[in-house]
Amino acid sequence: MKLYIKELREEKGYTQKELADMMQVSFQTISKWETGANYPDITHIPKLADIFGVSAGVLLGMEPLKEENAEVKYDDEVYWNRKRDLLKVWKRLFWNEDYFKFLVKDVWRFKKPADILDLGCGYGFLGSRLLPLLPKGSSYTGVELDGEQIKEAEEYFADKPYKCTFIKENIYDLKPGKKYDLVVTLFLMSHLPDPGRVLKIMKQALKPGGMIILIDANMEVEQAGFYSGLEREENGLKRPDFIPVWEYEVSHGQRDYRMATKLPYLLKQEGFKDIQARISDQVIIYEPSDTSKKQMNDDFRYVYTHEDSYEGGTGYFMNRGVSLDKANEICGYFSRSSEYFDKPGSMAVKTSGVYFVYAKL
Repeated sequence: MKLYIKELREEKGYTQKELADMMQVSFQTISKWETGANYPDITHIPKLADIFGVSAGVLLGMEPLKEENAEVKYDDEVYWNRKRDLLKVWKRLFWNEDYFKFLVKDVWRFKKPADILDLGCGYGFLGSRLLPLLPKGSSYTGVELDGEQIKEAEEYFADKPYKCTFIKENIYDLKPGKKYDLVVTLFLMSHLPDPGRVLKIMKQALKPGGMIILIDANMEVEQAGFYSGLEREENGLKRPDFIPVWEYEVSHGQRDYRMATKLPYLLKQEGFKDIQARISDQVIIYEPSDTSKKQMNDDFRYVYTHEDSYEGGTGYFMNRGVSLDKANEICGYFSRSSEYFDKPGSMAVKTSGVYFVYAKL
């Protein structure tokens, strides 16, 4: 059983000594309660709950803590700033660079310089991948709400031989002042409460015959494409089903875990033509005993241990509509996986679930 004494004490700003005085016990007793070395007597539970201003269910871990990330705003710069370092590593696992080059050169086939508009550009990652592969003379305009990421993008492109412009603007308020040959997004659409509204803005920004490229993920595909040796070691173990958690997010306007697969339909609704899609060729094989894969091994391990769900514990899942038992099942799996991944003989296989959806106006 997990008691949220430490979390609630720190939230109130009490020291262990102050809480001990209120409870008329020693501070060592409080310490033992917080570490799980000992549990408070049942008669202490109502008083602890009253001090913290919560129900006994919250104190005992049977109800979720009302954490700040319970209702995540995925289209808010606060979330993305908190995850900036994680995203930089995560992006190295999206696709293989030779496959991306194949898409640009042999599938999309840009023969003339292209004016690019990147919505939600962040620090210009997608522009840094596209511009070296496009005909000389191509230009790049990035739109981003976060001024710090724009500054980082401007610093990156400062000594590069490309014409780049960055606009600090909320995407919903964007009024394109010119038409572009190419409008792109990377992991934007699945995090928008109203993707159709943004598609209309993209359509307004495109030249006749211009191309739209939307890169996003289907987390259900990613989940189906995961296997680790832990499942073999613990006979009959299966990775927990996260779909109920993701469905909660969809119903609460947070993010849409299947957006990548929905994009062709949404493009059709907006009148786009020649709608096509590809899936990333990236399949991550985590194998720490293979030193030739050190970068990928390190990246996979870092991303896995810094996911929201991993860090949030049972409260993360209970705040997304699952029972305490289910939350404990999921967190137990994460904990055992983390221990397994530290073993020299561990191994995991994971697809990225990344789609490249493209169409013309």
